[in-house]
Amino acid sequence: MNEQLLLDKWQKLESEEQTRVLAFIDSIFQAKQEETSSPTTEPVYQPQTELGKKLWELRLKSLGKQPLLNTWEEVEQELASRRGGIQE
Repeated sequence: MNEQLLLDKWQKLESEEQTRVLAFIDSIFQAKQEETSSPTTEPVYQPQTELGKKLWELRLKSLGKQPLLNTWEEVEQELASRRGGIQE
């Protein structure tokens, strides 16, 4: 399937449908990542309630092009730089 065909179909979807498609695609990537990851990794979060599912979809949508969140070390480095701390 070529990219233009996908783009045409994507543009015909309503916002809520696009969110569902993105959530589905994310679930495919998560499943693929689970197949290749070591067994010591944390399980992928699966919302159990309707509210949880809606909130999870909103979270995925809000992340947009930023698929990974900062690690604690990166958060601490950013806090130090914002507070005028010494950087290595």
